[in-house]
Amino acid sequence: MNSAADLSRELVLVLGVSGAGKNVALGALEDSGFSVINNLPANLAADATASMLDANANRIAISLNAQLNDFSQSFQRAVEKIRDRFSMLRIHVLRLDADDVTLTKRFAETRRKHPFASDQTTLHEAIAAERARVRSVALNAFDIDTSATSAHVLRLRVREFARSLTESDGNPLLVISSFAYRTGVPGDADLVFDARILPNPYYVSGLAGLTGRDAKVMAFLAEQQETGSLMAAIKAYLNATLSLFAKDNRASVHVAIGCTGGQHRSVYVADAIASTFSETWRVLRHDREHPKLE
Repeated sequence: MNSAADLSRELVLVLGVSGAGKNVALGALEDSGFSVINNLPANLAADATASMLDANANRIAISLNAQLNDFSQSFQRAVEKIRDRFSMLRIHVLRLDADDVTLTKRFAETRRKHPFASDQTTLHEAIAAERARVRSVALNAFDIDTSATSAHVLRLRVREFARSLTESDGNPLLVISSFAYRTGVPGDADLVFDARILPNPYYVSGLAGLTGRDAKVMAFLAEQQETGSLMAAIKAYLNATLSLFAKDNRASVHVAIGCTGGQHRSVYVADAIASTFSETWRVLRHDREHPKLE
């Protein structure tokens, strides 16, 4: 039976390719007040959720593995069962992935065996098989690509994600990030804007060691005609398209703004865009290259 208490209850199902950071994400959710269960088969998720709710856990996070062949069907059945039994429990899916090069490197460093690997399966094939399974469900999951993301930054992003859940209004969460092109475009970005067209404060005396949040850098960039043009273009595009993303039932829209080093221009522009849209959208703001700026 549902109760008014269900209104404040959240369930986060954590999916991900092995090596992408599920344990780090689950730890961050636990730090955010969630009661957690790690590495559970999907067919046990509904009963586990019921037991946790009976124990008065209001915020629950369950990390699911995709090792069973019927993972997709089991996941769908579990979600349907949970929704039927606890219709006012809000269910979210957090999914982690990374590129093959990163995952291969992480397994080499830890010397762990991939759970999908065997004498007849290469590591590359094992990664592809697991990715196919976790991608076959929850098309509107909140996706995080951890390819160029440290454990520290991942924890920050997951904690921000957890905080955003209490403010859910039915619209997609607008994720706005800064990044450095020299370390690659974020793999989970939906929209990418290039701030390298702006004059670079790095080459201005006294500004190289500062960031896009320092007053001198902000003043320099605010004076540039190119800055106003770029921000006007970004705002116009987002104003024209965000409502369409909402109609598409997206869980989130990730707007990534890049510059050469992810320190000056991208941070400044991302902050300005986030400030503008936070008045009407739920906004999650992070810096991939410089988490200390958050």
